[in-house]
Amino acid sequence: MTHQRTMHALLSACLGMAALASAHAGPVVTVTEGQLSGLTQDGLNKFFGIRYASPPVGALRWAAPQPPQAWSGVREATQFGASCPQPQEPFADNLLNSEDCLSLNVYTPATPSTKPRPVIVWIPGGGAVLGSARQYDATYLAQQSQAVVVTMNYRLGALGYLWTSGMAGEKKGHNFSLQDQQAALRWVQRNVAAFNGDPKNITLSGESVGSISVSLHLVSPTAAGLFHRVLMASGIVPPAIDTPAKAAAKGDAYAQTVGCPAGPDQMACLRAKPVADLISASPTYADIGRVGDVYWKSFVDGEVVTDNVFPALSKGQFNKVPIMVGSTKDEGRGFIPLGYDLDGSAMTEAEYVAAVKGFIGPFVQPVMTEWLYPSAKLGNPSLAFSQFLTDGGFACQSNEVALKASSHVPVYTYEFADRNAPEYVPSPYMPSGAFHAADLLYWFQSPVGNAPLTLNAAQRRLSDQMIRYWKRFAETGDPNLPAGSSDPAWPRYNKLSTPYLTLVPDAITVQDWGAFQRAHQCGTWSTLYVMRALGLS
Repeated sequence: MTHQRTMHALLSACLGMAALASAHAGPVVTVTEGQLSGLTQDGLNKFFGIRYASPPVGALRWAAPQPPQAWSGVREATQFGASCPQPQEPFADNLLNSEDCLSLNVYTPATPSTKPRPVIVWIPGGGAVLGSARQYDATYLAQQSQAVVVTMNYRLGALGYLWTSGMAGEKKGHNFSLQDQQAALRWVQRNVAAFNGDPKNITLSGESVGSISVSLHLVSPTAAGLFHRVLMASGIVPPAIDTPAKAAAKGDAYAQTVGCPAGPDQMACLRAKPVADLISASPTYADIGRVGDVYWKSFVDGEVVTDNVFPALSKGQFNKVPIMVGSTKDEGRGFIPLGYDLDGSAMTEAEYVAAVKGFIGPFVQPVMTEWLYPSAKLGNPSLAFSQFLTDGGFACQSNEVALKASSHVPVYTYEFADRNAPEYVPSPYMPSGAFHAADLLYWFQSPVGNAPLTLNAAQRRLSDQMIRYWKRFAETGDPNLPAGSSDPAWPRYNKLSTPYLTLVPDAITVQDWGAFQRAHQCGTWSTLYVMRALGLS
């Protein structure tokens, strides 16, 4: 009888294991919190919607991210997690939004490897109000790089960036979007080995506000050791980050607009507000085009953000890792259509002057609109404002990073310059050129969201080359192959010859001896950055 019971137990266990294997036919990995079942596609094992933190809801709305809860059994990881709350998406269909959104996705080659693979972590952009990891299909990047690629969500808009006097009193967290991103990086450190990734070889990457975030992590003491190289594409945090007092004053004014004035009940009021109310009271992505700057910004909190990026780099007070940094040739043209063209008329001279004044202040504005960027010389107000934004908001800020960091670490600079790149939002009043975010299709060879964009044969060759540079940089901190490679050489940045790799289809070249800086008037902008940091503009 005992023997029969033993056989029955063994049979039941075998049947249970078979049922488990049937229910989870995809790859299974064990992470700190439990087991995950993914799927195998395109030569990759993919795991989607993995929580890296507890849902930031209820009392955790506007609190530092907390560790995720463990689970028993095998959890399915075959569907993307919800996107963080955001307004109407102008580049794709609306996403499924929820405050329970702190998840990430992992793409790893299915082929066994004899050693751990490099890891590429991607922080999405979107003006601090839009964006989701699910919009970036990292399949091709993971295939070509043979790296483990991780994409993440983080809190956006008021939920990720708001700072008020009530929050200061609570001391429950600050710069919540950055704290989310660092929580995701810590999850990667703990768990990426389960996906055959190397926790000692992580390249932190991002575009636009994702890149701005990377620049802050580069100088953040709390990010030390979480990554080992950085790729910053089209975004560096501007000079003169807000102080806590200035950020709180701005936040209190916002809270007042949603009916939650400063005082002892402010946080209870804010936490009771529906997400839709918070979003409707916030500026949209289109507002970036009207003032040339994002509304929601990080601030100096004394822990995660302790200094402005430029002085920290100059003093060598940053996480010293190899840097790849660059911009697109016509960044500003990506903002004009959404900010001005959709009303059926082109940007006017008065709108141009007002936008520049909003970006840089009334003292310097006449110098910009009348001398450095006159619309009569540059073609029209749209093109003038675009060049102003390109130079001051992107190209020259990237150049400042190279100037200041290259004394301490290897730096490689580039300019994406394919002016025939597929258009996301065409303007009827000017050619799109190499607009802001034009390079995303090339970095991933997959469009962001549902935009039906494709590359021609020459553009695909450029994309493959860009990914090869990224692959080698992730592997070694140097995007070049050993001598004898047919790939165009990418010189390391130095202050004498200032080389910039120009990325165009079938014609990659190097701008050097100040050519890039002269084209974007970086000498003038370098002075203006100092003035802005000192509060003189």
